[in-house]
Amino acid sequence: MAENVNLKTVLAKFELSNLDLARATGLDPSLISRYISGNRKLKRSSKQAGDIAEFLLTLADTTERFEWLRDQFENAGFSMDITSVMSMKNNMIQWISQDGEVLADIPNEISEADETAEEEVTDRNKRIAFGALQIAASFEEEFRGLQKDETIDFFLSSDRMSFFTNAAFSVNLRKTVAERNVSVNVVIGMSGDTRYFSKIIETYMGEMVSGKIRFYTFFGATRNVAEQMFAILRNNKVVIVTETSVGSACPVGAFLNDIDFVQEMSQSFDATYRYSQPLFNIYNDEYVRSMIEVLYTEYCLPGALCVVKDSVNPMYMSFESYCRVLRKDNADDGEYAWKCNEYRRFNDSFESMMANGMPCREIISLKRLNKILAEGKCRMAGVYFLTKGFYDLDLQGCRDILVGYIDYLNKYPNFSLLILDDLPELHSSSCWHVKGTQSVSINDWSGDAPVLCQSGHAALVQEFQKHYESIWKRGAGSLGNRAYIISILKNVIRKMDDILENEKTD
Repeated sequence: MAENVNLKTVLAKFELSNLDLARATGLDPSLISRYISGNRKLKRSSKQAGDIAEFLLTLADTTERFEWLRDQFENAGFSMDITSVMSMKNNMIQWISQDGEVLADIPNEISEADETAEEEVTDRNKRIAFGALQIAASFEEEFRGLQKDETIDFFLSSDRMSFFTNAAFSVNLRKTVAERNVSVNVVIGMSGDTRYFSKIIETYMGEMVSGKIRFYTFFGATRNVAEQMFAILRNNKVVIVTETSVGSACPVGAFLNDIDFVQEMSQSFDATYRYSQPLFNIYNDEYVRSMIEVLYTEYCLPGALCVVKDSVNPMYMSFESYCRVLRKDNADDGEYAWKCNEYRRFNDSFESMMANGMPCREIISLKRLNKILAEGKCRMAGVYFLTKGFYDLDLQGCRDILVGYIDYLNKYPNFSLLILDDLPELHSSSCWHVKGTQSVSINDWSGDAPVLCQSGHAALVQEFQKHYESIWKRGAGSLGNRAYIISILKNVIRKMDDILENEKTD
């Protein structure tokens, strides 16, 4: 009989032994071995298949593991909605089983064992769900009922609350934010253990830096009897998820829609929210002056600077080149003059910091350079040219920046530039700065208007520095060679010159 390849594969992926699985499900270890070897079929309709599937899904608690499972189900050709938490268990059972029997696509009702283990108690004002998968499925149902532009407020008694980062829940929260444009506020009690906070950042980094989910912190109790998450769907429902501090028992979720309870919980959240500290200060381009001062602090004051940019950086333009660009869009002499002087303030201070040995590293992408060649321009936030909205820098301006990169590489041994083939998806249409141990700021221009997120939160800065180092390591070495980087820039400049020359003759 054929080996159960899928069961063997998922055990290897989740780093589980046969004995680990047997202990978790209460099955005999020899039975698990026979299932894997194929000496005994794991039947889809069996209680054993349901128990194994349920346990394996509890371990899909990171986005990477959750998405890996989703890919396996897609490759298997399942026709159901595999992005739905409510169908994940059905998918898992079918994927690890070996008989030909196909389960009906009933997401909440798979076997009698599930009805017992994850029974929902429902009346007019409450519903109880047991286990992370069942709670996440109930949340998914609530999310589908949200209107666009509604608000969800989360209160986490501690950053140890693991359900908030469970992939079954987090994937659907992020999907809801993206598709329904809901406003999400998250207030988190900080335990002081950076391992837990790191997982929150890892899970929601994209939404964090775009300002789509706004995080606030307070210092909570060092040890709680239980960890709790309160989710408040305004004027609709409150969800209370409770986990034990040990974390081995399944969490319990209570879905409550008593109107008085919802309103009073909303009032309590508002009171706590007012005294919490924002994880990021978020500025839109109505606050150009604030954005400029953030950039000045990072480029022009002491402290190592790390930049990763899905664009090119106007900070390396010569004063004359920068003023040429300004003159194109600023006919008023007074406005033109103050903007030129503002850039001189930046440029002179940055040069001074570099001359004094300030370490500065920057990462850009070859894919973006090639796109600039193809389009003849580079889109960036208008704040770089002291205006609102977006700015399309012409090809000559882009060329001047590359010349500036070469100039800095030749003048300052403390300046390093890395050119990767492409940047991670998370860095699409954005610029990230990490300033020593002092601050992190993200200028994101993937939305309708640029947004600048800035934070001096020590734990956050530490996590973003680690993230930056992981990207830098991708190209450090052969691609980190200064002569090689300069040769790439010169090659792109030659192509730009050809295009600019052709434009003159046309």
